[in-house]
Amino acid sequence: MTPSLVPLSAICGLILCSMLPFQSQAQKMFGLPASSMHDHAACEVQGCDGYIGIPEDHFLFVPPPSGLRSSSATINVTYNNFPPVAEAAFQYAVNIWAGQISSDVTIEVDATWASLGTNILGSASPNTVHRNFTGAPNSGVYYPAALANQLSNNDLDANAVDITCNFGSDVNWYFGLDGNVPPGAYDFVTVVLHELCHGLGFIGSANVAGNTGFLGQSGSPFVYDTFVNDNNSGGSILDINSATNALANALTGGGLVWSGASGLAATVSPPGIYAPGNWEPGASFSHLREDMYLTGSVNALMTPNLNTGEAIHDPGPIVMGMFTDIGWGVQGCSISAVLTGSQLSCNPETNTYSQQLILLYDSPPTGLINVNGSLFTISGSPQTVSLNNLPADGQPVDVNAFFTGDPDCAFNQEGLFAAPESCSGGACALNSYILGEQSACNPIDGTYSQSVSLFFQYSAGAGSVMINNQTFSVTNDQADVTLTGLVADGEPFNMLITFMENDACAFAVFDAWTAPAPCPCSMTLEVDNVGVCTFDSGTYNLDLVFNVSNPPTTGLLNIGGNVFEVPDSPGSYTTTIAGLAADGQDQTIGAFFTDLPSCSSSADLTTWTAPEPCTCPGDLDGDGIIGVSDTLEILASFGCVGSDCVGDIDGDTIVGVSDILQLLSVFGANC
Repeated sequence: MTPSLVPLSAICGLILCSMLPFQSQAQKMFGLPASSMHDHAACEVQGCDGYIGIPEDHFLFVPPPSGLRSSSATINVTYNNFPPVAEAAFQYAVNIWAGQISSDVTIEVDATWASLGTNILGSASPNTVHRNFTGAPNSGVYYPAALANQLSNNDLDANAVDITCNFGSDVNWYFGLDGNVPPGAYDFVTVVLHELCHGLGFIGSANVAGNTGFLGQSGSPFVYDTFVNDNNSGGSILDINSATNALANALTGGGLVWSGASGLAATVSPPGIYAPGNWEPGASFSHLREDMYLTGSVNALMTPNLNTGEAIHDPGPIVMGMFTDIGWGVQGCSISAVLTGSQLSCNPETNTYSQQLILLYDSPPTGLINVNGSLFTISGSPQTVSLNNLPADGQPVDVNAFFTGDPDCAFNQEGLFAAPESCSGGACALNSYILGEQSACNPIDGTYSQSVSLFFQYSAGAGSVMINNQTFSVTNDQADVTLTGLVADGEPFNMLITFMENDACAFAVFDAWTAPAPCPCSMTLEVDNVGVCTFDSGTYNLDLVFNVSNPPTTGLLNIGGNVFEVPDSPGSYTTTIAGLAADGQDQTIGAFFTDLPSCSSSADLTTWTAPEPCTCPGDLDGDGIIGVSDTLEILASFGCVGSDCVGDIDGDTIVGVSDILQLLSVFGANC
């Protein structure tokens, strides 16, 4: 594969061959300060529609991403003539992007502060695009410089910056970082985030001239182009020939959507690509649809319109999904948005309601999702969960969501939705619950216990509540309970709650917690060493290795009639059984727990052969004592030769000195 790169100035020349100059992404606003195309002169001639400025104050603020990713990139900006207040706001936007993408190659940005002319806010574009480089995911596809460097893990053009941008010095900017934009002003951080997004790769190669549509440069599409589908034709935009009326119709037919898997996973419907009926240079194709992502939406950054007073400091889940699709390293867990779903009306019997929420996230850890204290299994983004039995009080409801496996991966939003008004004179609601201690699985019966505190709103006052067929008292609308005898199966647990005084006041909390995994007890018993026969007792010792998993916490361990304390943890243990009779016979031994006899090791699984019997070698007269009479006996037969000689202790068929020495070595012993 031969690497090649094309400067955007050369791309512009290539498009001129197609009778339309290349337009890089920037913004123009009609009648108001606005940004323009990268090629300002061409934009002025063609009347580019870009990031449309709407002179209507919408004081809506989308804050920066609340969760930190493990992603990181170094973005180095060369500031030309920027006043300190503008440079600080620009750097703030840079830092947001640096925490959302990942690259080992420094991204170089050249930013100039100057008067750009009437109605120009600023502009930005990749300085070069590259194809067929080492590490390129696809051949024959152009990648913007910063992305190409990341994919190749190498600066493909070290002598050039990766992104160039210009911002107007005579615009009514708001340089604050808090999103509190005053009337009639445009948020500088929002515009910088938007323009850098184009420079990082949110840019396509499509153009329309008259009734003819064009796509690609030198026969190659941009990577952005490869993920755009046309719903009207039912296929990829690349399936439609360039320089055709059919392509123009597709680019202006309103049916363009993003097809990348990560972009699709970031929203409940395919991300809509801006494709108005009249081609708008600089705006069409390389933005999201304004009518799908309205002012204040978390996904509104890359739409072509911006209201005065509006501040969007988050790239949004759709953009981050699209960036993952085109090849940017986006790492680490993130809950990018929580959207409201359907809300059930108030139940007059309980004065409660249910609210569905749609969670958008990526790279989730193991564990569960905790939403306002309710736990849910992770099923994949977008995920719909239902908060049930919420009190109907007409008040705004704050939403707090996080992953139990990574509590720092969280999302918090005040007043995400409002509860319906009360529909009953009385109130019956489970306001919240807090999980307490969960015991380990008990291998004796395979159960565990779980403590939980429940906080109710209940018109009947104090009483009793049944939770999964266990009854507990309620005092001051609170019940601190410990559920016992729960089956340890490793599955999510559903709480079923009913007030004894009013069975219509009942709740079901799904996936309240996860039970510990099953803990079946098992053991094995192995022979480690069989000792030798001890002549003074005729016995021997047996060394054993005992292996156990999930031992019970009570009772004793019985090994062949010998009892021991129960091990306090799984593992391998050694023990010695002493005083076994040396009879030369085959032997077996078993083991079991006294409080859990079913957890045992069968005797026929542990076998060995006892050593042969042994007797005192010098007790010649058989009185059980090796003494003087035995000494006289051996001296009387000293020198005897033959197998029947009395006193032949060492068995060499001769009664000699060695026999006398062996007798003297055990003189006085009791057999």
